[in-house]
Amino acid sequence: MRMFLRVLLRKCVRCWSILLTAHMVLTFHIFHIEVMTLNRLGTVFLFITLLILLLSSSTRADNDYKVAVVTTIPPLAAIAREVGGDRVNVYYLVPPGSDPHQYALKPDDVERVRSCDLFISVGKEAFLGSLPEDIEGIKLSWDDWISAGIYVKDDNPHYLWLYPENAVKIAAKICEVLTIIDPGGREYYERNFEAFKNKIDELVEWIDDYTRVSGVKGEKVVLAGAHFEPLATVMGLKVVGVLIKGEGKIPSPQEVAQIENIIRNEDVSAIVVLATQKIGDEGRIAASISKETGVPIVYVYGVMFSGDDTYTEHIKYTVTAIAAAIEAGRTRGITKSSTFSFSYTTLVTSIIVLTVLVIIETFVLVRGK
Repeated sequence: MRMFLRVLLRKCVRCWSILLTAHMVLTFHIFHIEVMTLNRLGTVFLFITLLILLLSSSTRADNDYKVAVVTTIPPLAAIAREVGGDRVNVYYLVPPGSDPHQYALKPDDVERVRSCDLFISVGKEAFLGSLPEDIEGIKLSWDDWISAGIYVKDDNPHYLWLYPENAVKIAAKICEVLTIIDPGGREYYERNFEAFKNKIDELVEWIDDYTRVSGVKGEKVVLAGAHFEPLATVMGLKVVGVLIKGEGKIPSPQEVAQIENIIRNEDVSAIVVLATQKIGDEGRIAASISKETGVPIVYVYGVMFSGDDTYTEHIKYTVTAIAAAIEAGRTRGITKSSTFSFSYTTLVTSIIVLTVLVIIETFVLVRGK
C-alpha cells in the first residue's frame, strides 16, 4: 500500500506542476490584460497548447519510468528480470561468484536499497542487519516466501533458488508486487510470468531426462555443506553425508573419519563443494578426505558466476558440472574393481599352477620308487 501511495503521489506532483504552470500563465494574462495587445482568443489558444505539451511530457515521463528493483543475490535478480522485462531496472548487491555469507555492504548499496521501489532478499543474509529501516519501497523476504508456499527442508534457505519449482513461486510473488507498483504493466508482467513458468517446467523435465540418460540418478554423493542439497534432491542423488552442517560447525576428527568410512563402504561418487569455499573450511576438509579416499571433488557456484546468466542457464551448468564429477567418480570405481579382479585372477592362477606342480612332482616321486 505504501508503494502504491508513493506512485500515486508521484503522479499527483506532476499534475500539480501542470496546474501550477497553467495558473501562472492565466494569472499573468489577467494581470496584464489591459496592456496586452494579444487577442483574447489567441491567449486561450496559447494556454491550451501549453497545457497539451505539459500533459504529453508527463505521459512520456510515465512511459519512460522503470521500476527500480534491488536484490541481494544474482539468482533473485535473474528471476526479477524474467518477470519485469523492459519495465524494470534490476541491480543486485552481491557480485556474481562471490560468497553472500561473507559479503559486506558498501555505502552505495545502502542508498540503492533505501531508494528502490522493490527490495528482494532471501531473508537470511547476515548483512541485512546493516540496512536502514527507512526503506521507501516494498520488501520481499523470508516470511513472504514461506507465505507463498515454497518448499524448504530443515530451514535451509538455499532451497529458495536451488529448488527450481520454488523459482516459480518467487516469480509469482514478484509479479504480484510489480502490478501494484506499476498497474499499467499488469498484462506485460503476467505474460512474462507465464513464459518463465513454462521455462521452469521445461528445466525440471530436462534435469530428469539428463540425469536418467547419463545414469547419475540414484548415485551417492557427499556434500561439503548443505548448499546443494535442494539441487541434489531434484537430480535424484542420494546424499549420504554432509561435512559442515551449519555456519561454523566444523566436524571433529572422529566425524571426518566416519565420512571417510561412508565413502569407502557406500561407493560414493563425488564430494560437492561450494566454489567460493575452495580455500575455506569446506574445501580444506573435502580435499583431505578426497586425498584419503580417492573420491573426486566438484566445485560449483551457489549463485551465478556471470551476471548475464539466466536462471535456467545457471541451474543447467550446475547440474552438468555435478554429473561430470559423478562420471569421474564412477570411472574411479571401475578402476578399483578392475584392480581387485586382476588380483583375484592372479591368485587363482597361482594356486592352479602350484597344484599342477605338486601333482607332477608327486607323480615323479612315485615313479622313482
